[in-house]
Amino acid sequence: MGNGRLRLTIIAALASLLIGGASAGTTAASDRGGDEQADTAVPGVAPSGSDAAAVYLDAAGRVIDMNAVDESGTTRHAAALGCTPVSGRDNPHRSSTGVAASGHGWWEKGNCGSDRAKVFNCLYEWYTDNTWRQQACSETKTLKPGGGSVQRTAARRDCRDTQRTSWRNHVDVDVIDEIDTGEKPMNQAEVDCRVY
Repeated sequence: MGNGRLRLTIIAALASLLIGGASAGTTAASDRGGDEQADTAVPGVAPSGSDAAAVYLDAAGRVIDMNAVDESGTTRHAAALGCTPVSGRDNPHRSSTGVAASGHGWWEKGNCGSDRAKVFNCLYEWYTDNTWRQQACSETKTLKPGGGSVQRTAARRDCRDTQRTSWRNHVDVDVIDEIDTGEKPMNQAEVDCRVY
C-alpha cells in the first residue's frame, strides 16, 4: 500500500471513531447493564411507585451509590458511634430569576458538638428510564449551623424549557472534627423547568 493510500485509510479510521464514538447515553446504558443503543429517555414527572427501582447517575452518566459515596467519590459508611446532624434543604424550585432550577442546603447541630460542617447539595432531574440524573452540584462550603441566606449552599441549573419535571435536592453534611452519620436526605418536587 502506498503512503498516500495509507494516509487516507488512517484518516478514514479516525473520522469513523470521531463520528461514530460512544454517546453519553451509551455510557449510562452500559453502566446499568443495558444494551448500547442511543439514549432515548427524556425528562418528565416521576410516577408514584417508581422510586424502588430508580437509579442515580452522575454528570458523566455513571451509576452513583447514594448511600456510600461523598462529594469527592470516597466511600462513606454510617458511623456506629457518632453524632447525627440535621441536614436542611428546601424543595427544588425555580430560581428567583426564573431561568434555572435551584436548591439549597444547610445544617443544624442535632446532637453534634461541633459548630462547623462541610455541606454541599446536588440537584437531580428524573428521566423516563427511571433514572435521577445529576444536573448541578454546589461547591462544598464550611458552614455554621442554622441556614439563612448566608449559611447555605446553592445548586442551580439553567432551564431549557418550562415543562413540568420532577427534581430532587440532595444534601450532604460532614461535621468537622466529629464522626457523624452519612445519610443523604433529599426533598423532591415538580418544577416547571426541564434540562436535556
